[in-house]
Amino acid sequence: MTNWKTGGLLALLAIGVLTACGSSPPVQYYALEPQALSYEPDTDDAIVLGLGPLRTADYLKRSQMVTRGSNNEILVDSMNRWAEPLDGAIQHILATNVDRQLTSVVAVSFPDTDTAEIDYRLVGRVHRFDVDQNGLAVLESQWRIETGDGEPMIAQRRDRFTANSTRSNDPGANAAALTDVLGQFSRAIAETAEALPKP
Repeated sequence: MTNWKTGGLLALLAIGVLTACGSSPPVQYYALEPQALSYEPDTDDAIVLGLGPLRTADYLKRSQMVTRGSNNEILVDSMNRWAEPLDGAIQHILATNVDRQLTSVVAVSFPDTDTAEIDYRLVGRVHRFDVDQNGLAVLESQWRIETGDGEPMIAQRRDRFTANSTRSNDPGANAAALTDVLGQFSRAIAETAEALPKP
């Protein structure tokens, strides 16, 4: 009887040790941030730019952060994740940045564009949005601007923006670098939107 009790106790201790050793570190969540720009009220005659839908590549449609390895390998990091879906976050950040840069444009992000009375709409696709193994953040996009009725206004264009992560193995630093390339994309959109005629 004593041997059975001793054996049972040892088994419970072994299970406890294995459970402690096998526990995973907590999942960390990261967010993209808008540019730190001062707010100025829009003018009364500001045009309304609907930003989106801006589709993202399928490999980005996940909560896990991804990096690009050698030979175009996509590495999925289960322990470091985005705090919200990337497609919505990208559109929201771009609209916020553009709106803060221009007083002559009110930027509204998709899906609110379906209910707002917009003058122009930016549509397109983000083909790449990641950091490679050397710490280079890359955003590649294809986009155009249409009238509110869907007529082409600004011809289709392709852009590529890059920024260097301060620490390629640090998800927080990578998120900051991706925020940087979104800022560059925002400036390109703002420059184009500023030249749009009043409807």
